[in-house]
Amino acid sequence: MKPTSLTGFPELLSATAFVNGEDLAWEQKDCANALDWLRKNGYAILGIELWLIEESGIRIAIRTKSWPAMYLTSCDPVKGESWDSYVERSAQDAAEKISSFHWPEDSLESRRPVYFNLCWADRDWFRTHKANDAYFANE
Repeated sequence: MKPTSLTGFPELLSATAFVNGEDLAWEQKDCANALDWLRKNGYAILGIELWLIEESGIRIAIRTKSWPAMYLTSCDPVKGESWDSYVERSAQDAAEKISSFHWPEDSLESRRPVYFNLCWADRDWFRTHKANDAYFANE
C-alpha cells in the first residue's frame, strides 16, 4: 500500500517525513514515532528499506570495502495470525531492526543520518488481495 499524501498523519510526522513520490521515509531517530502511529492506527509494516538521501536522489546501499551493504527487511503474516497480532508483531520487528542499524565498520564513506522507507498496509488492502487474506484467522 502506498500513501497518496500525508493527510491524516500528525503534523510532527508529516514535517519530518522525506517524501519521494508516494513513498515516505523517516530519519532513523524519527522512525519510532512513525511506527507507533502506524501501529496505533491499524497498519501492518510490510517492510523497511534504508535510504541515503543525496542531491542526485536516493541510494539504497552503503559503499563498503567488500561490497555494497543494503539494509532491507520484510515481515509477512503467519498463517492463522490475527490482524491485530500481525500489526503489533510487524511494528515491533521493524522497530528492532531500525534501532539496531549501525553504520558498517568497513564503510568507504562517512557516517551520516540514514532514513528508512516504511511500507505498510491496512486490513482492507489485504482483503482486496485474496492470496494475502488467507493468512489471517477468521475475524
